[in-house]
Order: sequence, then structure tokens, then C-alpha cells
Amino acid sequence: MAISGIGSDCNVYEGTYVAQKNEEVKKAETKEAASAQTGKAKDTGEKAVSDYYSYLQKNYDCMSKGNVTVSSEYLKKCSGDSQKAKELEDFLKKIPELEKQGYEQLSAQNKALGGKVTYYQQTWMVNKDGSIQSTVYSVTETGMTNAERMKKSMDERLEKQKEKKEEEEKVQERKEEKAEQAEKLDGGTEKISVPEAPGQEITVKYVEAESELEAKAMMQKEKLEDAYYPKFDMNV
Repeated sequence: MAISGIGSDCNVYEGTYVAQKNEEVKKAETKEAASAQTGKAKDTGEKAVSDYYSYLQKNYDCMSKGNVTVSSEYLKKCSGDSQKAKELEDFLKKIPELEKQGYEQLSAQNKALGGKVTYYQQTWMVNKDGSIQSTVYSVTETGMTNAERMKKSMDERLEKQKEKKEEEEKVQERKEEKAEQAEKLDGGTEKISVPEAPGQEITVKYVEAESELEAKAMMQKEKLEDAYYPKFDMNV
């Protein structure tokens, strides 16, 4: 009887142990399945971004030429949001005209200084919040050195700013005079003005180089921290 009792206890122990092992195996399988599903979703998301990037390269020259870099985070948003994708593509469509305007403006400005633009390249960066930064790299042939041309340009700009400031002061004075007259007519009624909502702006930086080679070297150093670059299959 004693031996039978011991055997019974062992069976109970073995049954509990097997149940625990089965539960552990079940949890492990569930975890692996969840992990596999997460990995699959991640792969699907990355493929969507990669496919969208390929689409942009095929349809917009500025993308295929490498003039434009887009934040990975923003590109991911665009690949899954038709409205954001439209905004991005509307901007890409405008780039040729924007670059044409930029070149004509810089050429006219340098011509006034006795110079000729011999190299012009404009790059564009779309940040993760959708804001846009652009850099113009140019080379100008002139009888003056870059330093002399920049000084002359700066002097002219300062003179224009001075004239503009003087004009703004005159306009402000006229506004204040009208405000005083209106206040007398209104009996001192307080008026609150609501500022207009600012539109989207493009920040442009100008870089003047001594040669095309120098301009291209500086361009290579320009980087967007989280820029999207397509992944290549190393097994191919």
C-alpha cells in the first residue's frame, strides 16, 4: 500500500509538470507568432515606402537626379496618406519652375555686379515635418573676387534695407496718425487685429563657390539626418 501511495503522488507530479510545460510551449508559440506578425507588418510597411520612392523616381526628374532628399519618416507618412502624397508631389512638380526662377534671379543680380553665372545647382530637402529647405550652389565669373563681389552685394543690400526701413517708418507714422484720428471718432473704442495665418515657406540658402568642382564637393557634404535611401539586396 505504501508503494502504491508513492506511485500515485508521482503521477500527480508528472501530470502537473506536463501541464506547465505545455503552457510554456503554448506561450512561446504565441509570442513567436506575434513576433512574426510584427515582422511581417514591418516588412509590408518598408515595401510600401520603397515602392512609393521608386514611383517618385520614375515620375519626377528631380528625384531620379538626386536633387531632392526626403525624410524617411515623412516619406512613410506619404506612402500611407494620399493627401500628404499629393502635397509632396505637387511640390515636386513645381521644382523645375522654382529652379528656373532662382537661376534667372541670381543671374540678373550678378549681372548687375558685372558677373556671369557659369554654374548653378539647387538642392532640396523635405524634413520630417514637411518643411522644405533649399540650397543654391553657384559659380560666377567676374573681374572681382568672391569677397569683393559679396561686399558689394552686401553694401547694396544694406542700402536697400535702409531705404525700405525708412519707407516702413513713414508708413507706420501715417498709420499711427490715422489710428489717432479713428480713436477720436470712435470715442476710444479698443480694436483687436487678428494676424493672418502664415503660408508654407521655403528656406533658401546661397553658397558661392570658386569653381564647379568646389561647388560639387560642398554639395556632397550636405546631408539630411534621416533621409530615405533605398535598401539594396546584397544577395543579388
